[in-house]
Amino acid sequence: MTTATVSASVDINTKTIANAYIKEAGLTPNELIRRLWESIANTGVVPEFTDSDNMRRQARLQAYEKTQHLIAELPHGTALDTMSYEEMRKELENRAI
Repeated sequence: MTTATVSASVDINTKTIANAYIKEAGLTPNELIRRLWESIANTGVVPEFTDSDNMRRQARLQAYEKTQHLIAELPHGTALDTMSYEEMRKELENRAI
């Protein structure tokens, strides 16, 4: 059987994270791509992918809104009032919130 190489470019962070999940699944990137291509060739079905960028954006927005809500709920006139965001984050990590 004659083979051909299939390649794609992804950012290094995506590659690192994906490779970890692929390895956890007991595969190599090469095996995964080969199986994907074979599946498409055998079934004619191209998998649909979620809009992960939008999902990440939504998760960040929700985290930001939750943080803003927590900050708004902080008591005024306390030492927390004078803390930086990083100092507040560390303080809140030490609390059971």
